[in-house]
Amino acid sequence: MKKVISLCLVFVLSLTMLYGCGSNKAKEDTSAGNQTGNQTEDQTKATTEPTEAAKPVTIEFWTISLQPTFTDFFNGLIKEYEKENPNVTVNWTDLPYDAIQEKLVTAAAGGTSPDVVNLNTQMALTLAGKGALTDLNKEATEDQKNIYVESLYDSAKIGDSVYAFPWYASPSIMFYNKELFNKAGITEIPSNYQASFDMAKKMKDATGAYLYNPSEFFNMLFQEGIPILSDDKTKAAFNTPDTVTLLQNYKTMTDADYLPKTNWGKWDNELKLFETGKLAIISSTGSTLSRIKDEAPDVYKNIGIAEPLTGKTGLSQNALMNLVVPEASKNHQEAIKFAAYITNDASQLAFCKEVAIFPSTKAAMENDYFVSDTSTLEGIARKMSVDVSKKSMDYSLGMEGQGDIQGAVNKVYEAVITSNGDIQSALDKQEKAVNAILQK
Repeated sequence: MKKVISLCLVFVLSLTMLYGCGSNKAKEDTSAGNQTGNQTEDQTKATTEPTEAAKPVTIEFWTISLQPTFTDFFNGLIKEYEKENPNVTVNWTDLPYDAIQEKLVTAAAGGTSPDVVNLNTQMALTLAGKGALTDLNKEATEDQKNIYVESLYDSAKIGDSVYAFPWYASPSIMFYNKELFNKAGITEIPSNYQASFDMAKKMKDATGAYLYNPSEFFNMLFQEGIPILSDDKTKAAFNTPDTVTLLQNYKTMTDADYLPKTNWGKWDNELKLFETGKLAIISSTGSTLSRIKDEAPDVYKNIGIAEPLTGKTGLSQNALMNLVVPEASKNHQEAIKFAAYITNDASQLAFCKEVAIFPSTKAAMENDYFVSDTSTLEGIARKMSVDVSKKSMDYSLGMEGQGDIQGAVNKVYEAVITSNGDIQSALDKQEKAVNAILQK
């Protein structure tokens, strides 16, 4: 479903950049099973008491590919919200991939657009950069903003402004092949990419398998704390001696075939290698376990779970889905309130019980549900995912146009590692390419 959602959002982005959005919402769910503490109760009181003589408001809430799987779940949340906010009517529209473009064009042509929209971080930042989204740091209350893990809330941040409430997360955790580790005589679980080079040599010599597949180069710079852009985001900043050293280190390892030379960061390729015993480690979400169990049951039986490999920053990747409020909404307060309700502690916890996702709020992460089962791989993965989320981030430049910049930066890897080109020449060329993108 995640791939479908991502594809659909491309259409959302291209169209919503041309048009505004409009309306309003709000609240918090107290029907979500396990309580997440007094904070949730206080938030509920603060967001559900109707204002005196509140005018009727209709909120247009758009999601992508959540029906029919989660129809009953979201209808239940909406019904509870409307009960506690009798002046609000929520119209929920779930858009399939093949209908979203026509739907958005029609809505824009008719002068209407959604009030609360589900976007990933990159799409949200692109829209924010065009002035199409509401600054939640200015318009949301402190109680609404303070419930999220800070690094996740800041994922949709540009300057001092934040343009999205983080919703469900997909933190990366490590799956490792215990049989390969035993065969190689490696007893320590690696935690840092470059610090594991010696271990990678040992693994390859003993088993013929690679220890890990490096991240795509753009993400690698985030992991190693190397700035991609200047602080004011007006020019490239990755052409540095540290980057030269990083590339030289990896070039040495890949030229010797101790690490893969191609397909860095290509998850489908990594999974195939892992399932065939040619890769000892893969970083993915907990939901991947079911696929490995079906496709490679022998490998599944030998899986160990640990925190993912990281670079110097110690922050792993956590891809987020978010809720945004378009600037064109005529009822910002109600729209923000409803978006806060869908993403609050209780609502997120309830959604996590429906599907293998993880919350972005601090209190929901601490719920016993995530540590109640450590006797199965799935239970261990669930607990590990929550632990990792606390020190993770959605790798984002905090600006529009990230996709073009990301593509330009990754060409350094293609030139140096896969094509055996000169490191400094590649950096110089792609520095100019990124600066040209920024000047558009």
